[in-house]
Amino acid sequence: MIVRKNSLNKSFLAAIALAVVIGPAGQAAPKAIAIKPMVQLTKDLTAEGMAVTNKAIITYANIVGKNSDIQLRAIDFSGVQFWSKTIDSGRDEVATSISVDPQGSIWLAGNSASATLSETFTAIAGVLNPDSVTVEVPTEIRGDMNQISLWQFSPLGDLLLQIDLKTTQLALVDGISVNTTGVSILLSRDSGQSLALVKGGKLDKEVKIGTSKSKFNSVFRAADGSTSLFGSSSETLGGKKLAGKVDGILLKVSKVGSIASVVRSSAAGATRDWQSATATNFLTGVVKSGKKIETAITKFTPAFSPTWTTRYPSAGTSLASSGSKGSTFAIFEPTSTPTGVTGWKPKKGQSVVLQFDSKGALIGAFTDLLLSAPFAMGFSAESGIVVLTSSGDILRTSG
Repeated sequence: MIVRKNSLNKSFLAAIALAVVIGPAGQAAPKAIAIKPMVQLTKDLTAEGMAVTNKAIITYANIVGKNSDIQLRAIDFSGVQFWSKTIDSGRDEVATSISVDPQGSIWLAGNSASATLSETFTAIAGVLNPDSVTVEVPTEIRGDMNQISLWQFSPLGDLLLQIDLKTTQLALVDGISVNTTGVSILLSRDSGQSLALVKGGKLDKEVKIGTSKSKFNSVFRAADGSTSLFGSSSETLGGKKLAGKVDGILLKVSKVGSIASVVRSSAAGATRDWQSATATNFLTGVVKSGKKIETAITKFTPAFSPTWTTRYPSAGTSLASSGSKGSTFAIFEPTSTPTGVTGWKPKKGQSVVLQFDSKGALIGAFTDLLLSAPFAMGFSAESGIVVLTSSGDILRTSG
């Protein structure tokens, strides 16, 4: 490398450095965005997951009683519940994931038990019972929840379909994505994760993806029947070797169940993890390098090439959502005021929602004192962004 020590070269290099720093897409410095408050719609201490449709906020909760049941609730955008359904088949069932398909149907995925078994006994007629001992009737034996179950509901809460799938080994559901080509289900076991492909209500194929050294957080099924998975990995996947300490992973599985492509997001000695994603390949995740922790926000093309990216110092956890007109939203807990945001200073435990346009420019910022430890987020044109926190608070953006 030849270094020319003259003022013109120094000015040129300084200009390049400035262009890299000032914006996610290499644009001019972002305009100041005044932070806006969020509105609390309601509080649901039982909610374990949430999805947002064009007409409602849908939450689910698992209820433990004589049997394990599932409660599904629909809340309008003013915070009022307008229907509630309970899945109670008389056997144990639990939900661990929720999604909405392009037609507006609500899908729950989880585990259920096969039909319960009863202990058999023979009644002996004429047996003397001088002490008047009451014979206890044996209770039913509760079956293991060894089935993967899917429940499809209409927007009004009518149960349209239930599918029970038997896998070779007991597995938990980490995610579900549904469209007209079928259903993609992300499963996990101690040995690692796999992708179950369902067509016509039956298990078509189960594809094992790596070992316990890989962890995928998001799953999306495309219109061509392929499935995209996003997460992290510290092992070789699809022939792509580990580059950092832990790499962020973008992986595509073809409609026939083969790994079609793998893209690693990495830095030497760093830990990366894509924690959340949208169907349009907008990703948020964490980058840890030494003591430095940042939230990475990147928009990718369908071929997994980045179109714009930015980072913010943070506590490390994040969520992503698509918006209207090509906009996107990211929620995370910043440790310093995000560049371009005015009227707010970070407080420990408080998150912020940032909105970006299709080119990566910051166009909105929202927060609330109740916006702490968010774990589900969704969007509709009617409500804007809706967030469910670990404290059960359901909030939405305003304005």
